Amino acid sequence: METKFQPTNETPLAALTIGQFKELMGTMVPQPIIQTKQESLTDTLDKKKCSLLTGYSVNTINKMICDKKIPYYKKNARVIFKRNEIEDWLLSNRIQTIEEFIEEKENQLSNGKGNR
Repeated sequence: METKFQPTNETPLAALTIGQFKELMGTMVPQPIIQTKQESLTDTLDKKKCSLLTGYSVNTINKMICDKKIPYYKKNARVIFKRNEIEDWLLSNRIQTIEEFIEEKENQLSNGKGNR
């Protein structure tokens, strides 16, 4: 039965075998996520993938397309979305925190912009 290598603070680095060193590095360095060729090359989404990204149903996506409320492209009958445009669209309506609002109003008052 093979036991797993357990280094301690006293284990000299020079005393490690190559296999032990690789095992040690494998536990310290996360392995890269390997994307498939198709996933890494495409930044476009169909309606179903857009639905998964946004959390909206495909029917809601269709309604937003008809109302021109979501950025999209159309070639013949095919509708596609750019991932970065959808992400920007999702994050486009940021609401201030109470602290940010108060700080903005205090700055306006101190600069004299709040006085009429």
